[in-house]
Amino acid sequence: MYVTTFYSFKGGVGRTMALVNVAVELANRGKRVLIVDFDLEAPALDTFDLGRAAESTSGMVDFVREYLDAGMAPDAADFLFESTDSRDNGGGLWIMPAGSQDRGYAARVASIDWNDLYENHDGYLLLEDLKLQWQAEIEPDHVLLDCRTGYTDIGGICTRHLPNAVVLFFFPNQQNLRGLTKIVRDIRAEGTGPRKQNIDLHFVVSNVPDLDDEDPVLHQMLSNFQTDLGFANPPLRIHRYDSLSVLNQTIFTKDRQGSRLAQEYQALTSEIDRFD
Repeated sequence: MYVTTFYSFKGGVGRTMALVNVAVELANRGKRVLIVDFDLEAPALDTFDLGRAAESTSGMVDFVREYLDAGMAPDAADFLFESTDSRDNGGGLWIMPAGSQDRGYAARVASIDWNDLYENHDGYLLLEDLKLQWQAEIEPDHVLLDCRTGYTDIGGICTRHLPNAVVLFFFPNQQNLRGLTKIVRDIRAEGTGPRKQNIDLHFVVSNVPDLDDEDPVLHQMLSNFQTDLGFANPPLRIHRYDSLSVLNQTIFTKDRQGSRLAQEYQALTSEIDRFD
């Protein structure tokens, strides 16, 4: 089981869209894939056509809330579902949403103090137990986590505690460079910390405009990112896609496999899958 977090310091770079397309592509390649919505304040995975098994499914928020109320870890199987899209190659897709999107969802999110969970309620052990339950229930090859943007407690969980790898999406401007510098430094520090956990990093410049006369500007900004963030190879690119298919949240690796965007998602899939 290889856990990969999809993270962006700022929004608007197509992080969740990329995660869904990579998940579907992995399943198409015969992998067993679990996707988890950890963007609890702005959940979105349940808005994609992923073959829902039910109209409303409990998820991560409900799992943690039940643990805090009962004092013991609940059965993770009650908080995820298998996609109804069938595959005959051994692959499969499971989804653990952020939580049941009813009127009480926002209150349940606000009721969870993640610092308190870790410091006073064995939150670290709870999430370690959750990983063991994922393994026992699904035996996934890949777990993909959709992480909230910015500096957050949940961001630390998703970028340092849980993953084997983090995919860092960014638009090449100064805001993203400043924000990612700290995030990357903290992730790399895990390698020399108490857990000695080396986390693979993948850099993806996303929502890139396709304008030839701006190539020198883009090249200079990417050079700054490469120097300041310390990555050796050029980042993968996902271009801006001006089509209503994006608004409709089309899953390109399933429905438009010949498009350039699908090919870019497939390249990202191959990059992640080779570290498995």
